[in-house]
Amino acid sequence: MTKTGNMMMGVGCFARQPTLSRVLGRMMEAYSLGDWKAAAVGNERTSAGCLALWKLMSGTSEITGLDGDGTADEKIAGFFLAFENQRVNLSVFTRRQGMRCRKYTASLDELSRLRRSRLN
Repeated sequence: MTKTGNMMMGVGCFARQPTLSRVLGRMMEAYSLGDWKAAAVGNERTSAGCLALWKLMSGTSEITGLDGDGTADEKIAGFFLAFENQRVNLSVFTRRQGMRCRKYTASLDELSRLRRSRLN
């Protein structure tokens, strides 16, 4: 967990896939104040961040071509959620045999909108 002053700025987890899915699911439910899955996926304009979130939640430990290259099978090593300016950003950390870890970051705008609508 990262804190600035009295405000939490982000939280992350590095673990095996079942733990990542369980922890991330609970965090997303708490952030969006209820069920979030219908808002995250299901329409033609789903953001890259929500697609990555859905892949994390799918229960598989591999992501193929998260950056659009379509070639690299990478194991998910962890995630970090950063909260800034009423928005949440998801960073996914991956690793590949013999390669350095890579980080992909995207905004979860659909979940931020869902949270704001439930607070109003």
